[in-house]
Amino acid sequence: MGTGRSFQRPSSRLRVLAFWAAIALCTLYLLHPGFGSDSSVFVGHHNTPPLGHPHAAKPRPRPVQFDFRRYHGGKAGAGNKERADAVRQVMKRTFWKYRKAAWGMDEVRPVTGGNRTSRNGWAATLVDTLTTTLMMGLEEEFMLALNYSIHELDFSKAEDLVDPFETTIRYLGSLVSTVDLLDAGFTNFSRPVEKKDRDALLAQALFLADKLAPGFDTPTGMIWPRINFTSGVGCREEEKDRPYPHFEHATIGPARAGSNWLENMALSRLSGLKIYGENATKAWKPLVYTKWVEEWPGLIDGPWDIMTGTPFDHHRSWGAGHDSYYEYLIKAHIMIPSDPHSGKYRDRWLQAVKSTREHLIFQGRSVDGDTEAHHWLHQWRNGWLINEMGHLACFTGGNWMLGGAYLADSSIVSMGAELVKACRAVYAATETSIGPEYWQWIPADRDGAYAPQSEGQEQQLQELGWWITDARYMLRPETVESYFYAYRITGDKKYQDWAWEAFVAYVKATKAPFGYAEVRDVTMPPGEDNREDLAESFWGAETLKYLWLAFCDEDVANLDEWVFSTEAHPFRIQP
Repeated sequence: MGTGRSFQRPSSRLRVLAFWAAIALCTLYLLHPGFGSDSSVFVGHHNTPPLGHPHAAKPRPRPVQFDFRRYHGGKAGAGNKERADAVRQVMKRTFWKYRKAAWGMDEVRPVTGGNRTSRNGWAATLVDTLTTTLMMGLEEEFMLALNYSIHELDFSKAEDLVDPFETTIRYLGSLVSTVDLLDAGFTNFSRPVEKKDRDALLAQALFLADKLAPGFDTPTGMIWPRINFTSGVGCREEEKDRPYPHFEHATIGPARAGSNWLENMALSRLSGLKIYGENATKAWKPLVYTKWVEEWPGLIDGPWDIMTGTPFDHHRSWGAGHDSYYEYLIKAHIMIPSDPHSGKYRDRWLQAVKSTREHLIFQGRSVDGDTEAHHWLHQWRNGWLINEMGHLACFTGGNWMLGGAYLADSSIVSMGAELVKACRAVYAATETSIGPEYWQWIPADRDGAYAPQSEGQEQQLQELGWWITDARYMLRPETVESYFYAYRITGDKKYQDWAWEAFVAYVKATKAPFGYAEVRDVTMPPGEDNREDLAESFWGAETLKYLWLAFCDEDVANLDEWVFSTEAHPFRIQP
């Protein structure tokens, strides 16, 4: 149809000018040093641009998740409904046992039916699992938790000094993520969640973020270890909890400084208030833009003096105290690639991965021809190679597979898969088929700090190639978290099978009258005498969520659309 304006061809003179302009542009492109290697995409640590490169913060979006539909005739089909439903039923039981015995309290005592205040009395189990009940479509459970979170949760009062790290990842992260999920239409309930309830939940998140704000009030911007909600000031831990009681200033590990970014940047987007993201960006700036010469680039020492921004000790690790700092570097880059610091976050993560491969990942010593020598993730402290790994560090395999897939570096993906396999081997070798809290080994061709200290440990070394130093299972998610990433990235169903093995083992060893309990000793048979009367909120927030996500429709929380926090709360990826 006509528009009242006829199309006119350009004049001959304009066509000639356009021709020569095109020739000039093509010549410049051919002469560009990045021609032939896709100069807008930087792959791996060898091709990573130098820090400050003008293209460093503008990666081209790339698919991370395996193309399941391509291999199933254009339809979703890689999930396993029967297994997903089994996990969902365990989450329902977890919720209703908590509802019966400990409603409004932080945790249920799963063996005796008592309750526990561990996270300031703000119903940690209820709030932390909001995203799980929402994603699983547990409508009644979610609406009960939502109503409590809006009308009965009172962040103005705290039972104790507030830990900003745990409060951010368990409470603030869940509230913000739930709003993000609701905005994305992530419900299949019989009736929609009303907008006023969504807005009230966001208001709770904003109130909590404002109460946490004094924690960033330091000369460096690094967050205080604790916050006094009554006085509204940051402070040190109580004397009995201080890791360095005689040190003049408060200190924190890298994870505390670096595990605020995803939650607060998402809150800034949802609220339109930049201050939350600005605080979180400043909090890890001394680590990201370090002024210190690093012996192993990217691998930072810790803990840190929050007043001077100086590392206080020389401990390097992907485990406790350090873990989620590295986790958030690559996830920050993926979540907001347009952020002005995005390229720096990516480069720092790549540096850390490269240094870790060179200095902290070695094979254990094979004890016989039938025992596989796994690649283990070591630590380093004041000149000592620490040949010990904890369950917390088992997130690393999945994190490397995620980052390697996003950056199209197959060598990082492969090494991540090796770490996932090593953590699975620890699970497969115990009486309960569950991995312990800590284990050690003898490194091949080098000295480590630790050796077996008992006949039992020596026997484990001879039989397995490693030995257990802390046999507890604390309902932790990290191994199945890596199974989830490995499956979603590779499409290999063995990771689904490994996740199912873990789920069956968990239920058998942890099921208790009022929920699911920690295991005292994974080397002993499951039973009533092998359970602790403890159940932290991450059992429902993370462990069960990652297991369910490994079996549900693969389009749910697609890794090309969502980034998960260290507490498994998803946030939307922004262009």
